[in-house]
Amino acid sequence: MRLGFIRFIKLLLASFFIQSSWSFFSMQALGFLFNLQQGVRDREKKREIYRAHKGFFNTHPYMSSYIVGATIRAYDRGDKTEDIVRFISVAQTSFASVGDQLFWQAVRPCLLLVAVILGIKFGWIGPVLFLILFNILHLYHRGTGLFEGYRRGWDVIYLLKSRRVTLPQQFAEGLGALALGFLALLAPLNFRALMVLPLAGLFLIMLIRKYSAVLIIIIILVIFLMMIVFMV
Repeated sequence: MRLGFIRFIKLLLASFFIQSSWSFFSMQALGFLFNLQQGVRDREKKREIYRAHKGFFNTHPYMSSYIVGATIRAYDRGDKTEDIVRFISVAQTSFASVGDQLFWQAVRPCLLLVAVILGIKFGWIGPVLFLILFNILHLYHRGTGLFEGYRRGWDVIYLLKSRRVTLPQQFAEGLGALALGFLALLAPLNFRALMVLPLAGLFLIMLIRKYSAVLIIIIILVIFLMMIVFMV
């Protein structure tokens, strides 16, 4: 069994529309159904997919390709619909959790900090670099997710512990911490002397009370932006 170039392109383009029919009732179910329809040629299987996948579906949009690829392979292989639905119900939660941690908790805050630093020093280079790097990573997972999902089938879920997922997250967390420290060096000396210690205590309390790391980073950025605006 092969995914094929034409079918890959159709699925890749369809993956960008997985949230286009988002609703509170079924989340991404219609988008997911549309993705599956693009990957199956047989009309009877299309009807079967339509009957089986009209319910709830929700995962990280960039990681959905892994599930789509594995599901299409299962239909090509002739697996039972009940088994396919069971796999999707488990996989969507797993890929949602890992995708949120990778993109929303690690990569996006890290690149945002780097973009702010470069933006302060070099202007438009900061936001442009953010868009380039972020889109390279998310397009990588959209594309390879289809191939790996189809090649590995239901075993694709084990990729969540592979280096392609864990290594970028660890790197982004480390780089984000360094960027946050470097951003403090860009503040005027009098501001650092007056505010660093109380702010450090505030952020330490927030970490101990398990506030979201993204929330803490947003607060830090707001403080620095306010400082830049009022001291220019």
